[in-house]
Amino acid sequence: MYVNSDQVILEDYYSLKKEFEDYQNLAEKTIENLNIRNIELEKRLDSITNIVEVSKYINSYISDDNLIPMINDMILGILGVTYSSIYLNETDNLIVKASNLNNDFKDFLQEDIYNELKNGKPFIVNSKDSLFENNNEKEKIHSLIGVPITLRDKFMGYIIVEHTLCDFFNYEHIKFISAIANQIGIALENNFLYTKIKESSIRDPLLGIYNRKYFFNSVEDIIVKNTRRKFAVVMVDFDDFKKVNDVFGHQYGDEVLIQTTKLISNFLRPFDILARYGGEELIIYINDCNDFQEVFDRIDAIRIKISENQVKFKEINKGITASFGLSFYPINGSTLQNVISIADNMLYEAKKSGKNKVSMHL
Repeated sequence: MYVNSDQVILEDYYSLKKEFEDYQNLAEKTIENLNIRNIELEKRLDSITNIVEVSKYINSYISDDNLIPMINDMILGILGVTYSSIYLNETDNLIVKASNLNNDFKDFLQEDIYNELKNGKPFIVNSKDSLFENNNEKEKIHSLIGVPITLRDKFMGYIIVEHTLCDFFNYEHIKFISAIANQIGIALENNFLYTKIKESSIRDPLLGIYNRKYFFNSVEDIIVKNTRRKFAVVMVDFDDFKKVNDVFGHQYGDEVLIQTTKLISNFLRPFDILARYGGEELIIYINDCNDFQEVFDRIDAIRIKISENQVKFKEINKGITASFGLSFYPINGSTLQNVISIADNMLYEAKKSGKNKVSMHL
């Protein structure tokens, strides 16, 4: 049988060519898939890097009062979105804590979308029509994402991010923003604990008012900032307090301190400072006083109110009085120690002359 060698060679050629083309197509598809995977991995790496950076940033500024606005600015920069807002849940109401918007979110959002917030779940909304009504500022918003802020199943708020492009947000955005939301939840708890620890370091554990160290630091700082500021210092001592403890017990004595301190606090103004000086002694900083008689009258009104008050605890219902020593900066001294020393002397004079009095030095 005769075989045409040229034909065999041609068939082998076409066979090899087909195998090569199949291999080339497979290689191209493999490279394309690898490129797609590389792009996805790069995106994930960028996302992880951004999350790590956000986490570092949050941990660095955990005690900063502007932490939430700073996080919101980072979301705007990382995602390149039109608007970003962070809402925290306070007494079952979502309150805006950070936003690059001028208006409140819920005032303009369509009711059916706003209802999504009540579910406490992530959601994406896209629409060819504007998502907002009666709001010129956001009339071009067509894509919106909402991600809840939670910590151990406790709902704490929402991150709301918006864009002018329809279908801009997808599931990957939910994963990324959820990671940031988790960081915010942890940051809020840590910030709360930090504030609690900070407060405990400057407040008296029994009375809840400031301690002596905080009083001195704060008033010294006030003097440094403005040496011409006029203020008063009041020393307060409860009359016959040792007898109260001896007769009625220390529990009742503590209750006398607690209830009477609250009474005094009600008479003070926002920038006044009340602190425990030691034992049953309190000290008060009276802010900006130009009228000495007016300050005296304020303190005397407190004295009268204390003397009229009955301290009730279990079966005990008794009254108590207090004595006050009053001095003024810079009239009575150029330093806080000098002014306190004069106030302490005036307190001694009030005690010596019969108690339940206000003694003032001018």
